[in-house]
Amino acid sequence: MNFLKLGEVVGIALLFFSAVIYILGDPLLRLISYQGPILSGGLLGWYVLHSSTPNEKYVEDQDGERVPITSLLIRGRAWLLILVGIMLMVPWFTPQIYSVALHEQMIFVMSFIFQFIGGFIVGYVLPSLKFMEKFILYSLGFGADLFFVLLLYVYSNLFDISQTVLLNNVLVLVYGVKLLEGIMFGVYIVRRINAI
Repeated sequence: MNFLKLGEVVGIALLFFSAVIYILGDPLLRLISYQGPILSGGLLGWYVLHSSTPNEKYVEDQDGERVPITSLLIRGRAWLLILVGIMLMVPWFTPQIYSVALHEQMIFVMSFIFQFIGGFIVGYVLPSLKFMEKFILYSLGFGADLFFVLLLYVYSNLFDISQTVLLNNVLVLVYGVKLLEGIMFGVYIVRRINAI
């Protein structure tokens, strides 16, 4: 299976699908749709790194994984770049900025672009991390997902959205996004320890 082509197609589809949800959804679904440009940016960042690297420019890192030589060159700055990516994404989730983005199209477009760029940076840098660093980053992401569910509850009260709609939106988030993320990371770990 050509994982590069799959990453490109899924990344573009996620970006398009999340834009449609933002245009048609209620305020909570719009907030959940912010996951789209982040994941899409991450996939396309990973895709750009690997698709622009010829086969002879791959080297084996200390974990025994073949990575592009670019990943080794940026390893020293990897966490700084990840922090920059996170800082581009996080402010758009705050109630003050998100409320403005619901009504101002220019702010929404900016938020979508910034979230995509932040995801792209993280996706581009991710292969430069060691295995345990990737595991730690995913664990931190899982903690952030729990906080995001709490944020959805706060927004449901802020926008007077019923608990039934909130539950539906949380189920969309869990089964439509987070379960797939967990499966992909689980497959990566199993492949990494050579179980399959």
